[in-house]
Amino acid sequence: MMEQMYVQPEQIVSFEFSRFRLPQYVNEFKPLLFKNDEVYFAVLGSDLKNGICGKGETPEDALMDWNDQLREVLRGPDLDNPAIRYVLETINALKREI
Repeated sequence: MMEQMYVQPEQIVSFEFSRFRLPQYVNEFKPLLFKNDEVYFAVLGSDLKNGICGKGETPEDALMDWNDQLREVLRGPDLDNPAIRYVLETINALKREI
């Protein structure tokens, strides 16, 4: 089981994923979206360093950067990283369902 990063509830950004045309992986994984100062972060995993993380000036920018970061880590995945292992297992399960 993958541990998800904890942030203060007041930092969490409510985001309706279905209202926007976002990449498939963003919609599938719905990373945690939060704001710290003036920067938005999207993260899937235990923290910003070990999770898959994107950032931007808007929630959409953070999610698009997250998607770019995800695609980058999938090129040479670190199978010891729980977040990456979770993503790979989920992707493989989705492929079997198709």
